[in-house]
Amino acid sequence: MVRGVCLGFFDVTLVFLLLCSVTGLLQMDQRRDAEDNQEHNKAILEMLHIDKVSASHQAKPHPYMKRIYQRLDALEAQDLGGSDGTLVQSYRSIVGPHDAPPGWIWFNVSSLNPSMLGAELVLFRKTLHPRPISVTVTLHSVTASQGALKESPALEDRLLTLDQRPLSGYDVFDVSAVLALRPLEVVGFQLRYTDESGSLVLHEALTQSLYCLNRGSLSEPLLVLYQTKPVHT
Repeated sequence: MVRGVCLGFFDVTLVFLLLCSVTGLLQMDQRRDAEDNQEHNKAILEMLHIDKVSASHQAKPHPYMKRIYQRLDALEAQDLGGSDGTLVQSYRSIVGPHDAPPGWIWFNVSSLNPSMLGAELVLFRKTLHPRPISVTVTLHSVTASQGALKESPALEDRLLTLDQRPLSGYDVFDVSAVLALRPLEVVGFQLRYTDESGSLVLHEALTQSLYCLNRGSLSEPLLVLYQTKPVHT
């Protein structure tokens, strides 16, 4: 009888030790995953030039930059260490200069790395039209340097279908041409629309309706710059 009790106690102790071991391994894995995620987010935040944060949402990487980071990780893994990687910079939108015209999306690029060759404007499409309506959008840019504003020729014309969102959720415009105007301090972008009849549409109101423009939100406008051609996600 005593022997049976001892064996039963031994079995319970063994099960307890096994459970403790499994729990310990799971905690180690979770801790390792948390550290990996922390390093991952730190690298993205470095891309975003975030040194100090004053609000919790600012500590979170822009969702589009997460996609870029993952894409670059995959490309570097395929390269098997054959290159030093691709340098990427990104900027969130800011309040425009005091004399800036309304309806523009502004970025401070005074810390732009001179080796950057490609740039893209990233806008999150927040709303869809209930009917299949198309408009042609023309992207314009203006640069501010030493207090002077200079508008450049149109960067791109594109047909937008207002009842369909891109697969990524973002409309991405190639704005690499603005890099030819360096040195740059502040750069602004404006979308101007014409409908199917060729009539000009109220561009500021439509941009505010279509896109998330709230500074400080996770999906605010983003300007991404690349040392090579843009990395499509």
